[in-house]
Amino acid sequence: MNRWIVALLTALGMIMLFSGCASKQQQQEDMQKVSRAEAKRVLDEQKLAYMDTTSEKTFVVYGEGIAPQHTVSPAQAMALAKRAAITDGYRQLGEKLYGAQINSTETVKDAALKDSRIVSNVKGVVKDAAVTDAAFKDGLYSVRMELTMSGRRWLELFAY
Repeated sequence: MNRWIVALLTALGMIMLFSGCASKQQQQEDMQKVSRAEAKRVLDEQKLAYMDTTSEKTFVVYGEGIAPQHTVSPAQAMALAKRAAITDGYRQLGEKLYGAQINSTETVKDAALKDSRIVSNVKGVVKDAAVTDAAFKDGLYSVRMELTMSGRRWLELFAY
């Protein structure tokens, strides 16, 4: 008789244990069925931070380049100034996207600054930048450059 009671209690305990696990699993499945729209609505209501991947991000820079003094022709001076301006624009886009590494050294002698050097490095890849405006005046070539990317691409590359 004692055996029957122990077996009965063990069986009841196992039934309760497994039925509890099933209800927890059902609750987890119900929680996972929340739609994206519902999640976004809740985040908007609660003012929580989230990334919007539907919009586009546009970066605008203005590059400048000067014409060298000793050139063969005015056309060559303009072409070299244009190349310098576009390169400056790409450098600025690289700084905006990837940041710049700054190294500096200073030399002090007899309580006075003798030498000060600042070196800036930018490392990155910039693709698909477009020159949207250009002007050449008084030896200075100026360009306006834009880089547009989707929010999803932005997250892939820069969200860390």
